[in-house]
Amino acid sequence: MKIRVTTPCRIHLSLIDENGYTGRVDGGIGLMLDRPNVVFEATNAAKEFKIEANHYYRESIEVINEKASKVFKAYKIDNKNFHFNLKQYYPSHVGLGSKTQLSLAIATSIAKLKNLNVSHKTLTKIVERGGTSGIGWRGFEMGGFILDGGHDFGKGEEKETFLPSSAANSADPALTILRYDIPEHWRFVLAIPNVKKGAYGDEEISIFQSHTPIPREEVNEVSHQILMKIIPGILKKNLTCFGEGLKKIQSIGFKKREIQLQHNVVKNLLNFMEKYGVKAYGMSSFGPSVIGITESHSEAKKLLRAVKTQIKHVGGHFYLCKPNNTGAEFEILD
Repeated sequence: MKIRVTTPCRIHLSLIDENGYTGRVDGGIGLMLDRPNVVFEATNAAKEFKIEANHYYRESIEVINEKASKVFKAYKIDNKNFHFNLKQYYPSHVGLGSKTQLSLAIATSIAKLKNLNVSHKTLTKIVERGGTSGIGWRGFEMGGFILDGGHDFGKGEEKETFLPSSAANSADPALTILRYDIPEHWRFVLAIPNVKKGAYGDEEISIFQSHTPIPREEVNEVSHQILMKIIPGILKKNLTCFGEGLKKIQSIGFKKREIQLQHNVVKNLLNFMEKYGVKAYGMSSFGPSVIGITESHSEAKKLLRAVKTQIKHVGGHFYLCKPNNTGAEFEILD
């Protein structure tokens, strides 16, 4: 049997609590889009173990081998008949969670090919994702808008320090508090400027260590905006309400620190969104990806043209996206 997995794209709008005063840490909000995608194919009927990838994605072969090996080891699976092929990928370390989506595509493919009776949460932990944000792992499964509650925090708890997923491998995948459909008529202009990639690895760890804890009053304000503006906006399909909250949390909490560390191109693009009159916009995760949200396809097309013009001096990758409210798609190819 051969299986193809097409993943959604994760937009991480904000972390909530990096102080741990409440006994929890992390938490965040985010949503899933229909593109760009990871497209991953796998079979366990090959003559020998092999990993293939488009030449643009060769650096991902190591990730595929590493994550697959973790699943093979956990369930004592012989890898000799597996053939993996990464058909499509999107840029890593730009704030869109491509590594999480690829890792989960690998794990779920193996589980389906071997008919493993294993939960999505367990697979997520095996491939060591979800150690900070719970958006990517739950969004892979279900799509939509997601609020995660982070992790138990303190001595002897899930997390004892402020660390990103890459350095928090022992933590359980972050707790999902709620998940709602994104209004289907909303459209998203996603821009990935050709500037320095977002923080990862040692740099990301250093930022968490030097910029946390976040003052309690800022954490409280982020929580207030999520509860009283962002979630009601989703439920009422009111982009103005949603956007008032989203724009507010770009200037407080951990998101404020993330934006302060960005290239001027990113900061200027966010300012451009405000002057242009975009009702809802923000930066995803550690950037440099920026999202602008509109209420129609025609509005999105106009905004996309304006954004391309705004950053034409550096260029980038640009997408006009729809909501993904279903999660990853699985196809049996033979």
